[in-house]
Amino acid sequence: MRFSGDAPLEPVAAMWVRRAVVLLFVNLVVSAAFAVLTVAFATSVVDYQLAAGSAKTAEELRISLWIRAAMVLVIAAFYWFIARRMLRGRRGAYVRVRTLSLAGLVAVSYLLATAAYPLWLRGVQVVQWLVLLALVIVTNLRPVRAAFPRPPKAPREPGSGKAAWTLVLLTPLIAEFALGTVSVRMIWLVLLYIPIYGAGTLLIRELARRAGGGWPTIAVLGLCYGLLEEGLALQSLTSPHLYGAAEWGPRWLGINTTYTELNLPYHVVFSVIVPIALVELIFRRNARQPYLRRGGMVLAGFVTVLGAVLLRLAVPLSEDPGYQMSLAAILTVLALIVVAGIVALCVLPRRRFAVQAAARVPAPAVAGLVAGTASLAFLALLFPIGDARQPAFAHGNWVLIPMVVAAVIVIAVARQLARWSASPDWTERHRLIVVGAALIGHSLFGLITRAKTLPDQLLMAAAIAATALLIVRLARRDTIKPAAVPDALPAD
Repeated sequence: MRFSGDAPLEPVAAMWVRRAVVLLFVNLVVSAAFAVLTVAFATSVVDYQLAAGSAKTAEELRISLWIRAAMVLVIAAFYWFIARRMLRGRRGAYVRVRTLSLAGLVAVSYLLATAAYPLWLRGVQVVQWLVLLALVIVTNLRPVRAAFPRPPKAPREPGSGKAAWTLVLLTPLIAEFALGTVSVRMIWLVLLYIPIYGAGTLLIRELARRAGGGWPTIAVLGLCYGLLEEGLALQSLTSPHLYGAAEWGPRWLGINTTYTELNLPYHVVFSVIVPIALVELIFRRNARQPYLRRGGMVLAGFVTVLGAVLLRLAVPLSEDPGYQMSLAAILTVLALIVVAGIVALCVLPRRRFAVQAAARVPAPAVAGLVAGTASLAFLALLFPIGDARQPAFAHGNWVLIPMVVAAVIVIAVARQLARWSASPDWTERHRLIVVGAALIGHSLFGLITRAKTLPDQLLMAAAIAATALLIVRLARRDTIKPAAVPDALPAD
């Protein structure tokens, strides 16, 4: 047993580390036994919870039992990985075990205190509680802590903290406020969006930059974000009631196709790519550097999950009560997120995309006009306007026409931007104007179609003016040199 692959652990520390690993796997066994028992006696458990006054339906309770059982399989693989790294003296693994054991102890304590399960199952929980308590004690012993000393903090580029906070605060403003979905009267809702939008986009940016990925990586991670928010938190991609999305167009395999075509690309572009690109243009010195240390990334991940839970509790429970995705649908969305995340972080950074031919780069204003027009057209084609129940004032399956046109616009503009950015004549000024024009086009749509009252219209007009002023100031701040690396399809 060695620390960081070099110096051996002290005998006392090595002994306690081995005991911590044993306790880790004992906890896994007890947790697995609890999950198996809840599934095997699901009817009895659900009947008990319903009798205890649970607000969930019987189907929802059964789904939660199966999800817990499925999670045990995932956790088992994670435990094996983390135990091996801890035995090798890796501090990161030790910190995860220490954190997870404390979190588990708190969670089991809550379940016991609320009597969430029948008495005979609470006996298993008591055993797990004792194991977790022992694990918390062992991992916090002085010899164990000394075996995993805190490394010196890695230096950060000046401005990284400001850039991170700017991204966190700017993202929900761009994604929700700048589209006009939040009225002046409900402006406080932006605070609700900060955890999932702000922390989620910050986490995506950090993962992509640390993996060495470029915009393709960020775009695919943006798709993961859209699936997390719309697919799992809101469950709006499949809900037959929420937002009236089921009436927008055909429902195929239980999916609101028109709503899905609108919102997944929307999140990729306006919840992820545009905020990240804009902040990197504001803080150009930190553009290719991570903003956070490892602990900050863990915190961003936790806040993102917390934000998804808050969104789930705040919106669907009040606007779409009683709807719950099936277990198969939930697992499918989770699988899509995992697969897309692996592709984004493990496959794309190692590839270089061959652009067919670097196109002649137009003036920045022309490129911006293309981006702004495409942004406005995409939203106008897929968003129901006024009292219309379907986009583009279509009826029935005629909505497929604007859906096809919108898809063609997305593919054509993405391809053209890739060709332009492959040229050495593509500059950061081009990128700045493209990002700003896309954002202004998206806000113009909000001003024209979403702002209903005079205060809302004035606020949207002020947002557009502020965006234009910011772009002008960034363009004039200093001479913007040609980008050293093509930035639509860099090193991916």
